[in-house]
Amino acid sequence: MTSPLTPVILGTDIGVYSMARSFHEAYGVRSTVVSEGPRGPIDHSSIIENVYMGPGADDDRLLATLDTIAARRPGAKPVLMVNVEHHIDLVRRERAWLEDRFVVPTPPDAVIERVGDKGVLDRVLRAQGVASPAHVAVDVPGTDRAAWPALLAELTFPVVVKPATSGEYEVLQFPGRKKVYAAQTLAEVLDILAAVKQAGFGGEMLVQELVPGDDTYNRVVNAYVDSRGQMTMAATGQVLLGLHQPAFLGNAAITLVEYDAELVETVRRVLAAVDYRGYASVDLKIDPRDGVPRLLDINPRIGRSNYYINVGGANPVRVMVEDLVHGRAHTPELATETGVFHYVPTAVLPRYLTDPALKAKVRGVLRRRRAVHPLAYPADRNPRRSLYRLLHGINQVRALRTYYPRPTATGF
Repeated sequence: MTSPLTPVILGTDIGVYSMARSFHEAYGVRSTVVSEGPRGPIDHSSIIENVYMGPGADDDRLLATLDTIAARRPGAKPVLMVNVEHHIDLVRRERAWLEDRFVVPTPPDAVIERVGDKGVLDRVLRAQGVASPAHVAVDVPGTDRAAWPALLAELTFPVVVKPATSGEYEVLQFPGRKKVYAAQTLAEVLDILAAVKQAGFGGEMLVQELVPGDDTYNRVVNAYVDSRGQMTMAATGQVLLGLHQPAFLGNAAITLVEYDAELVETVRRVLAAVDYRGYASVDLKIDPRDGVPRLLDINPRIGRSNYYINVGGANPVRVMVEDLVHGRAHTPELATETGVFHYVPTAVLPRYLTDPALKAKVRGVLRRRRAVHPLAYPADRNPRRSLYRLLHGINQVRALRTYYPRPTATGF
C-alpha cells in the first residue's frame, strides 16, 4: 500500500465491530471508532481505537471530532464508514466537507434519492419484472387522520407500517415506538400514524401489504457496486431467525449463508437500472403463496449483519478499498461458501425451524462447519469480551422468549 489505511467508523453495534474486523482481516489495521461512549461490541478490543464524545453529542461535536481525527493524517485520507440512517443523513448534509477530509463510500445523493423514492423504485421494479408488495406512502405532517382512510383504501390487510426513510425516525422516542409495525386493521394503522405524528415525525410512513411467512422466508442480498458501475461484491443469505425486540425488528439474528445466483442477478439488474454506486443491503421475502421473491427495501449501506458476507468467503471492505482508495478495478468477490452467521445462540433454532427439510439442511451445515459469531474473533481475544458475548447471548434468548416465543405465520 502506498499509504497506511485508516478506517474511521461511526457507532457501537455489531455492524461496527464487523466492519473493524473486516479491515483487520484484510489489512491488519486498527479502526478508529467514534461514539458517545462504551458499549459491549466495541469495548476491550485490540483492533479498535475508541474515541468517545460523551453522552448527548450532537452533529457539531461529531464533525469537530472527525476534523481532529482527519488532521492527524495529513495527505492520507481516512475511510469514513457509516451504517445507520441518521449518519447517512449527516453525510448527505455535509458531504463536501467530509469528502475534503475522508474517503466516503456512502452512495451518492442522487442514488439514495432514487432508491428512497417509492414512485421511482416502483417504475424500475416493474420495468425489470421484479415483484414488490403494494404500498402507500403517507405524508405524516402534511395530512391528518381524516384523510388517511382514503389514501389506504386500495390496500389489502394485514399490512406493515414503517418509516419510508428512517434517519429522523431512528432518534425519535415515544411510547409504543417500534422499528416496524404490523397492523391487522385500518383502525390500527390510523392509531400508529397518529402516534407517529404526535411524536413530531416529519417524514413519510410507508404502509405496505404484509407478505406472509415466518422469518425463514426472508432473504438478504448485499452488494458493492464500484465507481465504474460494476458489481464487485455479492452475498446472499436466508434469515433463519430475526431479532424481535421492538427497536430491532427486521434485523437478522441467525442467517444461513448460501449463494443464490438468481437473486444476485435480480438485484444486479435493479441496481444497474438506477445507476447505483457503493454498498447496498437489499431485503426480499419469498411469498409462500406463489414462491415469488418480493423486494421490500434497498438500503444504501453495508448492513448491520454485514459479517455474514465474510462467512460466505468475501470481504466487503476490500472491494471498496481497491476501488476508492487505490483506484483499481477488482475481481468480483462472491460469497459462495455455505455457513451460518449468528448473533443469537444457534441452540434456539430447533424451536423456530418448522420445515423439516430446512432443519435437516441447517443441521448438516453446522456439522460441517461451526457457526460464526462476528464478535468471536480469534485475533481479538479478551476475557471481558468473551463474558460480554456470553451474557449478551443469554439476554437475546430471554428477549426471544418475551417477544417471539414461537414462530408465527407472518414473522410478527
